[in-house]
Amino acid sequence: MLRLLRTKKMIWGLCLLVVRRSNFISICLLAIAVAISLTEYIMYSPSILPDSIDEHVFNDKDEEADEVDVPGVPSAVPEVAPKVIPPQKAEVEQVPERPKPGLPFKTSSELTVTINKGDTLGSVLDHLGFPKSDAFLASKALSKVFNLKNLKIGQEVIVRGKRTDDNSLVLNGLEIRPDYRYRIVVKRTKDGAFSAEKVEVPVKSVVRNVSGVIHPSAPDYSLKQCGVNRKIAGEALSVLGQVVNIRQSKHPIDFEFLCKDFYDEEGHAVSKPELMYASILHNGRIIRIYKFTDHGTSVYVDNNGVIINPISKHGSMLAQPLAHMRITSRYGMRIHPISGRLKGHTGIDLDARIGTPIRAAASGVVARASYYSGYGKYVRVAHSGSISTAYGHLSRIAVRDGQHVQQGQIIGYTGNTGYSHGPHLHYEVLRNGRPINPAMFVRQEPQRLMSHRLAKFNQFKKDVNLQIVGLTSSSKQIAGRSKKYS
Repeated sequence: MLRLLRTKKMIWGLCLLVVRRSNFISICLLAIAVAISLTEYIMYSPSILPDSIDEHVFNDKDEEADEVDVPGVPSAVPEVAPKVIPPQKAEVEQVPERPKPGLPFKTSSELTVTINKGDTLGSVLDHLGFPKSDAFLASKALSKVFNLKNLKIGQEVIVRGKRTDDNSLVLNGLEIRPDYRYRIVVKRTKDGAFSAEKVEVPVKSVVRNVSGVIHPSAPDYSLKQCGVNRKIAGEALSVLGQVVNIRQSKHPIDFEFLCKDFYDEEGHAVSKPELMYASILHNGRIIRIYKFTDHGTSVYVDNNGVIINPISKHGSMLAQPLAHMRITSRYGMRIHPISGRLKGHTGIDLDARIGTPIRAAASGVVARASYYSGYGKYVRVAHSGSISTAYGHLSRIAVRDGQHVQQGQIIGYTGNTGYSHGPHLHYEVLRNGRPINPAMFVRQEPQRLMSHRLAKFNQFKKDVNLQIVGLTSSSKQIAGRSKKYS
């Protein structure tokens, strides 16, 4: 206010000066005085101050109240400047330590966790917040009955524990189920240690019957439409393919399968279903195949006790070179029958009398048909791709070099020529000119169950037949289907 009064006096004084002396200098001074007065009026006028500006900023020092010391009243404590923290140290202190999750219970309970990639039993228990001593002792007890290296990804572990009054966790035990047949339980003993025990799980098996029609154009799909499990379908078609070519059948084929499913106490499936029996009606006759298990080993057996071996992936390419196959010497290292030295055998020896016809295992071109060193009279046939077959120790050759031969065509006859210890056929399979094991391509003579195994199989077959219905329900139905498909 004092400054505004002073400004007004200055303006009036200048105005009187202009009136008295009307010259150029006085007019300029008047203009400067007006500008100064307007500036002070705008800056110091309370009515136009912005709301965000505190009024005490513009108070005069003369108007500030002096501090007065009053007896008995403590003086105002001066403000302390905040402590400046270095930037690096401040960042470390601002990031809180990640707490461990802990088990979601207050007293005693259990939690199911899943083993992920890179996890161990100890790391899982430590992540849950259990003491490392408990994790170590529990893992040590478990390792006595189960190899911890076999703990697979996706394995579920049931962890049992409790929370004490001081909010710490105590491990009471854990449980895993590596196989549907048993589970392993780890418990805390009274002295604070841990003990592990393998407990067998009662498994209930349920036998079910599935029947329908296999369409030769799409056998897999037709079995799926009938409700056959994919594993069962593949297994059945593989073994049935040994006795009949389903895809070349001119008519749909009736089938019947007997399967066994496995369930635990709660009714959950614990294992893949198992094929017990498969039968088809083909060209008026019923073909039956049983899956017989003896001492932990399963084989496929027909109704007469003959063992049927599923073919390999390459078995469809090469047929057997002899009508009856009996291997007397296999592929690989052996004691040579003539020299008595250890030497690699590049093929297999098949027992045969002199003069037995030898047939081409597959269609191809004769690459060689002549006498060949220790092989004696020798024939080699090149097939499609990089596969060749060779036949040694022949008594007579029935083809010539460069001749095209068909699968099953006679190319020679067995003998005892060359470096041979007796009449037989030396049979080789070569890939890119190098011999490989022919056993993966050869079907051997079927083997039969003997003595006690045959008696055990007959009892098993009788039990299975009591559960079979469908194809054998009526002889009239079988006769009718035979006429229909003949």
